[in-house]
Order: sequence, then structure tokens, then C-alpha cells
Amino acid sequence: MSLDLINKNKIKADDYISVTIVIIFVLFAVFFHLEVLVSIIVYPFVSLAVYGVLKIIEFFNKRNARERNPIKFLFGIVSLIVSILFLWFILIQPNVTPHVLIGLISLPMIIVGFAGIIKGSIIDIYSKKHRLMTIIVGIITILITLLVFANLMNNLVFNIVALSLTFLFNILSRAALYLSEFGLSIVHIRNFKIFLYIISDYLIYIDRNGNLVLSKL
Repeated sequence: MSLDLINKNKIKADDYISVTIVIIFVLFAVFFHLEVLVSIIVYPFVSLAVYGVLKIIEFFNKRNARERNPIKFLFGIVSLIVSILFLWFILIQPNVTPHVLIGLISLPMIIVGFAGIIKGSIIDIYSKKHRLMTIIVGIITILITLLVFANLMNNLVFNIVALSLTFLFNILSRAALYLSEFGLSIVHIRNFKIFLYIISDYLIYIDRNGNLVLSKL
């Protein structure tokens, strides 16, 4: 369990991803002025909405039945409502066109692509097959996102479909990668729930008896 907590390659990958995020955002700010101004407002409220959803899900999670906190649940609902209303107000402004929204979606996607390449290249506790798959998906994600940026003012439907499919494939490839650490396959749909625990605040490890243990951090 201690090895999972202090895995140096995971920490190194996170450091590289953090640097990549800063570099990409700076480049984004240079070439897309309006989008970056809107993103400074939009991204934090999107994060707040996600936080609200997670708090609501956490409240209804059977594993947390003994630790359910109604105040956190209400805070999750308030966070979700406030963020949705504020985002709606921002996104209906005349200057915020569909092309601006595509640009806002594309920035996180290109970061996701680089993150996949970094994780697949550095973290060696995952299976080689899934590491290679994650790298390939990451490269394809970057290429598709750059194509969307190049045609930001045209082909709106194509851009939406391309980004949606790319996002889906990234979720599947990342789920397969994370599950491979425990010898699990995404082919079994029930394992996807474990993937959701992995990306939330749960420590997952294999005990001495070979059982998969979930422990809330």
C-alpha cells in the first residue's frame, strides 16, 4: 500500500502534466484572447459544478452511509445550482459565440492528450499494452484538437462530434490504463465503477490476501 501512495513515477508524471498545463494555457492566451478571458471565469465554475455533483453522489454512496453529512449535501446542491446559473449567464452573452465555446472545450482536450502521453510513457506500473494504447490515444487527441483549432470558425458540427468522440475514447483508454494496475479489464462493465473510485478520493490497493481494498482518504 505504501508503494501506491509514494509511487515516484506517478508524482513525476503529475509534475510534468502541471508544467504542460501552464505552457499550453500561456500559448492559448497568446493566440485566443477572448477565449482565455472567458475561460478564467468559466473553468472555475465548471469545477464548482463538478464538485457539487461529486458531493451529491458521495451523499448517496452506500459506502458513506455512516458518515453522511447533510450540510455537505446541501452545499453540493447550492454549488451546482450557483455554478449552472452563473455559467448560463456568461454563455448567453453576445460575444460568447459557439466557436468560443468550442475553443474552451478544446483547451482541456489538448491537455488531456498530453497527460495521456505523459502517463503512458512514465508510469510503469500499468500494463505495457494499455500504456501504448494511452499514448496513441493521446497523440490522436492532440492531432484532432489541433485540427479543430485550425477550423474553429468552420465545421461547427464536425468539431462538436470530433471532440465528443475524442473525449469518449480518452475516458475508455484512461479507465483501461488505471484498471490495468490491478489486473482488471474494462471489458467487464462493473469494473468501471472501480475506475470512478480511482479518480475520486479513494485509495485502492491489494491486500495480503489478494483482495482489492477501497479506503476513503
